[in-house]
Amino acid sequence: MATFEKAVKCWTATINDWYRLEAKPEEVEAAFRQAFEGKLTYDDEDYVGVFFKDSDGEWTEYLDTADREQLADSVGVMRGNGPLPTYAELGQGNLMNKAPRPHCCGKCSN
Repeated sequence: MATFEKAVKCWTATINDWYRLEAKPEEVEAAFRQAFEGKLTYDDEDYVGVFFKDSDGEWTEYLDTADREQLADSVGVMRGNGPLPTYAELGQGNLMNKAPRPHCCGKCSN
């Protein structure tokens, strides 16, 4: 269980680990609000309550795949970029998951 601020920090670390976005928590919070606030599930339930909070109503630090991808896409779009590419778009198969950004810091051999 976490506060919203701690959850945002965890989500930021997660999308930075996966996609190397170098996002800041402030960006992730704004992207979260834009992408998920007011969103409903297919059953007309509060999306945030179902997917971002635990059974006690506390914020979760973890993201499922779809939410991780949408949050990362939302950060990119807020920066004026398009969404992250999928593996299929990169010619690497028909997987639904987004492809991690290549490591390109220029300071290492990765």
